[in-house]
Amino acid sequence: MNVEDMSAKFAKLFDHSIIRPDATREDVAKFAETAARLQTATLTVQPHYIRFAADLLKQSGVHLGTVVGFPHGNETSAMKEYQAKAVLDLGAEEIDMVMNIPALKNGEEKLFIEDVTGVVRAAEGVKVKVITENCYLTQDEKRRACKWIAQAGAHFVKTSTAYADGGATLDDVRLMYQAVEGRCHVKAAGGIRKIEEILEYLKAGARRFGSTRSDQFVRAFQELSDDKKEVFGEFLIDLPV
Repeated sequence: MNVEDMSAKFAKLFDHSIIRPDATREDVAKFAETAARLQTATLTVQPHYIRFAADLLKQSGVHLGTVVGFPHGNETSAMKEYQAKAVLDLGAEEIDMVMNIPALKNGEEKLFIEDVTGVVRAAEGVKVKVITENCYLTQDEKRRACKWIAQAGAHFVKTSTAYADGGATLDDVRLMYQAVEGRCHVKAAGGIRKIEEILEYLKAGARRFGSTRSDQFVRAFQELSDDKKEVFGEFLIDLPV
């Protein structure tokens, strides 16, 4: 892979995200411009902004993502399935959902898996990323969540919403990557601020990043020497885009 191709691929690591509760139309427009210019994997917005963002992204080649059961995940399975259908009807092309944390902690396997499969079913092949919100979980709960999420047919497990107390950690990404056993991918979100950290998370098993700093990361990558860019190459060849 040549250096130019690597720069284009690098941008596809990112879901450029503007899901703050106080986000304005102007904020979303700025993020959409950045996502389109960089050619990130997605622009991820609140459901309120799906139609607005869809117009901004027309013919850009950037997918439009949104959230379901966000940020706590405590809705019923039927509610989440309805939400998934609604956001897809509005124009969403990828979904990040929050898992049912109480169901996991109570060991309610059937209910937990149905919570995810309902969204996967409604998505009809559209990528579904399931947020585990690891700051609330024990190590065993993280492993169990990832196994059940993979079993339910989701495309990614994701570390966090970035709105709770903790974000991504390398140890969590390693644990999640091992727990899913290749059945789905790992997305890291929250607290990642340096290009060097991106590389370490790739080595740990992450293949997508939720970020408000996508522009910063792409610029930092472009400023690397060619030999440092090549270190990223093996992780950019077969991205799940």
